Amino acid sequence: MEFLNFNSWGTTKYSIMYPIIILAGFCLAALLVRYIFTHLGVRLVKQTKTDLDDKALELAEKPVFYIIILLGFYFALNSINFESKINSIIRESFFVALAIMVAVFVYRMINLLLTGYSQRIDTKERSNFKQEFMPLVKKIASILVFLVGLIGVLRHFNYDIFSLITALGVGSLAIGLAAKETLSNMIAGFAIMIDRPFRPGDRIELSSGEIGDVADIGLRSTKIRTFDHTIIVVPNAELVNYKLINQSYPDQLINGKIELGIAYGSDVSRAKDIMIEAASSVPHVLSDPPPVVYFINFGESSLDLLLRFWVEDYAKAFITKDRINMTINERFKEEGIEIPFPIRTIYKGN
Repeated sequence: MEFLNFNSWGTTKYSIMYPIIILAGFCLAALLVRYIFTHLGVRLVKQTKTDLDDKALELAEKPVFYIIILLGFYFALNSINFESKINSIIRESFFVALAIMVAVFVYRMINLLLTGYSQRIDTKERSNFKQEFMPLVKKIASILVFLVGLIGVLRHFNYDIFSLITALGVGSLAIGLAAKETLSNMIAGFAIMIDRPFRPGDRIELSSGEIGDVADIGLRSTKIRTFDHTIIVVPNAELVNYKLINQSYPDQLINGKIELGIAYGSDVSRAKDIMIEAASSVPHVLSDPPPVVYFINFGESSLDLLLRFWVEDYAKAFITKDRINMTINERFKEEGIEIPFPIRTIYKGN
């Protein structure tokens, strides 16, 4: 055949042997890798508690096998010492198929890892990461893998990729400027999901003073349920950029305090004992650490005392404080301890 352009039979024989040897070597390597996956790999993943590595091994077995085979065909065709249009088309077709298979394999592995991570968060953190964030994360991952694969293929064929990168950069800048606030809230939402400053169900206090339970962490905003059963919708960027207090972290314990004044001349020691007894008698107040009362100030019309106590659950803090106040008020009446109030006397001149 004229397009082969071989000089002699010996040259032809050696030219055919090289690609056959290369292809055979890659086939043996593929079989060896498959053996490692199906035998040694299975033994190793069975020793772990998670099933994520089992799924990764099962997912990687066939793609890695075929990728090695395609590599063998590509290098075998590339080693043939003659150039023709047919050879070039076949060789580059194998390269494109190899690039597509690698891109699909990488995307599936990223998808598996993201799914495993989202399930772990949803189980342990009482989150909705899988429903809110996972579709967007997977879409971004697929776009990035596609772009990287496309750039690699174009560069292989000696196309100018800098114009494509420039166009993508300009387009991204335009989109970023047009949707600055939305993107800022979305990035803040990812930061909240990764950093975990609070979780659904946690009670937080905003920098503006509102207190409520986190009802939902969304892609753009976070919904907080207040005590009067209304919902505050806060953009995620505000939660990231401003200080807030998480009353549920690191545990559900919360410290309560009650400040009141007694009349001058009252028995301060007895008043302190009554306040401690009142707090200790109310359910949900912890005995360790025990309630404690401090004499904090000489007021204008009262001796000011501060009761500090610990409640086992932040959700019961208000009802516990109410019961302590009721008990202290009744006990002070029984003991004759007066809680004064400011009195002003106004003299009318002649």
